Amino acid sequence: MRIATLKLLVSVLILCLYPISLTARPFILILSEEDLKETTISSDDSPDPTHHDSPEWDEFGESDSPHKSEDELDPGTWRPILEPSSSSAAGSADPGTGLEALYNSGVSNMLSAVSSGDVRVMEDAAADIEAAASEGHAHARSVLGFLHGMGMMRERNKARAFLYHHFAAEAGNMQSKMALAYTYSRQDMNEKAVKLYAELAEVAVNSFLISKDSPVIEPVRIHNGAEENKEALRKSKGEDDEDFQILEYQALKGNAGAMYKIGLFYYFGLRGLRRDHAKAMSWFLKAVEKGEPRSMELLGEISARGAGVERNYTKALEWLTLASRQQLYSAYNGMGYLYVKGYGVDKKNYTKAKEYFEKAADNDDAGGRYNLGVMYLKGIGVKKDVKMACNFFILAANAGQPKAFYQLAKMFHTGVGLKKNIPMSS
Repeated sequence: MRIATLKLLVSVLILCLYPISLTARPFILILSEEDLKETTISSDDSPDPTHHDSPEWDEFGESDSPHKSEDELDPGTWRPILEPSSSSAAGSADPGTGLEALYNSGVSNMLSAVSSGDVRVMEDAAADIEAAASEGHAHARSVLGFLHGMGMMRERNKARAFLYHHFAAEAGNMQSKMALAYTYSRQDMNEKAVKLYAELAEVAVNSFLISKDSPVIEPVRIHNGAEENKEALRKSKGEDDEDFQILEYQALKGNAGAMYKIGLFYYFGLRGLRRDHAKAMSWFLKAVEKGEPRSMELLGEISARGAGVERNYTKALEWLTLASRQQLYSAYNGMGYLYVKGYGVDKKNYTKAKEYFEKAADNDDAGGRYNLGVMYLKGIGVKKDVKMACNFFILAANAGQPKAFYQLAKMFHTGVGLKKNIPMSS
């Protein structure tokens, strides 16, 4: 029984510390007239933090300062350990020295304990983590805070867990910031909670913008022996899975839809497969030969992100244009973004960008609606209209666009366009 409980708790730990998925679950956001401000504040006389000259994250803004790397945005991330093939410097074969080596050893042992169910391995992991934490390693303190909070290999002690998370968060650990924000929100300490949630949301969005890997994580519920979860877990065997092998057979026989699906599995790292940009591109290119438009759009994204290839915005525009000609309206959203930024084109063209965003939005594309909201919020190529922006963000949020939730939360937090509502913003 103890081994089964260990597997469950460690599995929960892994899911909590894994990078957050940016695919929002179904959610209906309803705002009343009371939430909307009666008048729009002019950007000239308001210290509006969402103005497009703001130094903070801005979808369409320009910044002279270089972007931070993913490791800088999320220090102590487990991603290099969970995905050893990651290009992150922290994911190299060198495990580090001193406290870093001790911390990495602890994390690796925890992962090993999941598959082996060996309690002694978990005990060794907890010992390594505690040793690193006692010497001041911030990210080890974060994990130790989790162990005390769960009562896992250490006595359950909420006060001690809070203390460890506090010091880890002060050092920049994102998982501890999340734990503290949740604690504050449960205690109705909304000002403190929203400050941390705002930092976390901005990191998530910035990571999405700079990452070469599209940040999609396949949700798989891990539960102790529940029958309904066996099928989901069975489909996480990667290339050894029978369903995958059937799909691959169909693709090899010329089925364009199967080619596209296999490309997706490799591109996003789904069904237990490791991300493999080369294989993903190979399958997408084969699907394109059969006229598969979704593959054209993803090849455009790959070119724009530089995922496994040299970043090439001109090539990205070519692929997106081909997809749009096949009536794939979401491709218009990507084309609009390239024009609003001036990437892969002669110069920025806000008129053309707005036209493409509208084509996407008119065909129920959440990204197009979100980007139109950004244009109206910032007054980029259009007259600034915060109420119009808010309407587009609501439509995008209800279609599952995560960044729309982020913008609406900022509006509630700052009182721009929406009446200030700290509990709602958190």
